[in-house]
Amino acid sequence: MRRIFAAIICICVFSTAFAQQQYPYYNDIQAFKKQDSIDIPTGNEILFIGSSSFTYWQDVNYYFPGHRIINRGFGGSNLLDVMHYADDVIFAYHPKQIVIYCGENDLASDTVKAPLVLKRFQTLFSMIRAKMPTIPVTYISIKPSPSRARLLAETVKSNKAIQKFLATQPNTSFVDVYSKMMPLNPAIFKEDQLHMKPVGYRIWQKEIAPHLVHQEITTMKVATFNLRLNIAYDSANAWPHRKDMVRDLIRYHKFDVFGVQEALIDQMHDLEAMGTYAHVGVGRNDGKEGGEFSAIFYNKDKYELLQSGNFWLSPTPDVPSKGWDAAYIRICTWAHLSEKASGRDFYFFNTHFDNEGVQARENSAKMILEKIHALSDSRTPVIITGDFNSDPATSAYGTIVNQFRDAKLVTKTPPYGPDSTFQDFKYHNWTRVVTEGRIDFVFVNDNIEVLDYGVLTDSKDLRFPSDHFPVVCTIRF
Repeated sequence: MRRIFAAIICICVFSTAFAQQQYPYYNDIQAFKKQDSIDIPTGNEILFIGSSSFTYWQDVNYYFPGHRIINRGFGGSNLLDVMHYADDVIFAYHPKQIVIYCGENDLASDTVKAPLVLKRFQTLFSMIRAKMPTIPVTYISIKPSPSRARLLAETVKSNKAIQKFLATQPNTSFVDVYSKMMPLNPAIFKEDQLHMKPVGYRIWQKEIAPHLVHQEITTMKVATFNLRLNIAYDSANAWPHRKDMVRDLIRYHKFDVFGVQEALIDQMHDLEAMGTYAHVGVGRNDGKEGGEFSAIFYNKDKYELLQSGNFWLSPTPDVPSKGWDAAYIRICTWAHLSEKASGRDFYFFNTHFDNEGVQARENSAKMILEKIHALSDSRTPVIITGDFNSDPATSAYGTIVNQFRDAKLVTKTPPYGPDSTFQDFKYHNWTRVVTEGRIDFVFVNDNIEVLDYGVLTDSKDLRFPSDHFPVVCTIRF
């Protein structure tokens, strides 16, 4: 017993000693890693690294629309700290450009002068060039701060030395914010007279923007919408009474590409009549016009169809067929599309899983993932939409999210609307009668950012346009 107790004491002492020896900002770096595991960077972003002037610039992406920026400023770091964590804050990413703001805290130690700041920067620059020989590197000059007015002379010397060095290096640029912030104006700083207010960042924005590299960015609005098939016994909720609501909703929310479920041929014609969209897909019963479509509609002015196909969710995917324990024939439609403006391509898969067969849903999820791997490479953006008749607690959902991300869970802005996507036409108190919950999903791979996510509860005259709510996302890649 004494040995066990002694061992526990040793472990505690070791753990305490280890914690005391941890390099500064360790927790900041771990927070970055956790963030990256949830919202995986897609690559080709502009990477901002450095000290607290970046740390506090949390809304940096809003200052540079049209650019995708990863901000990895941490604490009150200096150049030595950035070098120490280079593997975590630089080389862990695949940026298109690196923007550095660091050196101010080196000078603030009062033992470091301009020559040492230059030497440290040159070391960091050499580390970057060793692994990323051609990447553009931009250095933002050390800013003047009222609380550090004693450092102005060394700040000027440091800036001049780094600017002179970068002038000899290809694919580099130097941004002079120092002169634009002089004479010192306390009004643009927070109470600490060190960190900037938004008006200070506006000065930076104006100076930095011309130095940022061009990024090809595609932004689009994608959706999934179970239309509810056209069936007479729905009475007042039958398709003829809803079709205008559906079309108006799609127009108003400006869907770019969307998948539909339960659409019969007459409903397909009604959506075609909008004039904005072309579509791919076939009826699941005969591979032509019979039965429900899981079709994909795309704005024909914005996107070009490169290739498309259909496969049935069964052991015989090339012919109309029921699979495993399914109650109905089920199908998946896919499209390989290209944005006309940029030429950037992506894949879009849309489906409707069986409502009865648990094995069918699980195997359907596996089939779709296998098809995606057969068609696309790891760098191509892929979207999956559909009515999966599966909530997040099911194995089918789990199979998909092992490789794809649920858009609701990774959206950069808070999700909009209710959790449930099915309401069975129950306008009044529908949340009390619906047990299926969230069964309509948008999934994306790691090459896509989800900017927003919404479950739309639009209605007219106390009626919903379908028994499912459409799920819509703005995505970027």
